[in-house]
Amino acid sequence: MTKNEKNAVSCFYESISREDFAIHLYGRQNHRDPFAENPFAPLYYVLDEVYFLQPSPVFLNDLIGIVEIEILHKRRFTAAVREINPGNEPVPKIVFPGDLFASVAVPEADPIPGLKTALRVIRTNIVQEQRAQLIYEYFARENSGGIRDLYQEIADQEIAHRRIFEGLLREAKNRKPILMFCPVCGKMLPFKPNEGFESGCGYCRSKLVLKIEEEDFIVHLR
Repeated sequence: MTKNEKNAVSCFYESISREDFAIHLYGRQNHRDPFAENPFAPLYYVLDEVYFLQPSPVFLNDLIGIVEIEILHKRRFTAAVREINPGNEPVPKIVFPGDLFASVAVPEADPIPGLKTALRVIRTNIVQEQRAQLIYEYFARENSGGIRDLYQEIADQEIAHRRIFEGLLREAKNRKPILMFCPVCGKMLPFKPNEGFESGCGYCRSKLVLKIEEEDFIVHLR
């Protein structure tokens, strides 16, 4: 491989690792892992990043779609690296510039009753997407031709993911209806984010009420 090809392969390997992380992060936020020793433990990643994995069904539907796109990203990076490096030759690990993430900022959010975990998850994911955007834009600058175009395209998609999470943060602040599991049959149901809000499940006929426990909304039978 040429020097430029080795650099591209290094970028692709780092990108595959990044997408694996995003898939795991959002996938675990989608659902609990019954086989994990501690399903709610924070996951530590490179660059001193700490991300929380506690599921938050408040915005479950958007996470499902984003996970699917991150899986597609991984497939594209994997196909690209196999084309350049079919023999899986070793290459140097990417070293990022020290100031690459200087512009990343955790969005501010005042506490909202019942949404402690949801707010923490949304803010965490906004930071994740900011970092992904900066990494792929950096890789676009470090490469040329089709590889540069691929990285710029995916960086733009990560910007869209960030906007989705920023929209969810605005919805949370505006107290838009949230989705929660029925504790009897598991159906996702809309609830007004107010403690004491009463509803019912049309599938199992359960009567339900929204409570706050440890600063998070919980659905109980009434």
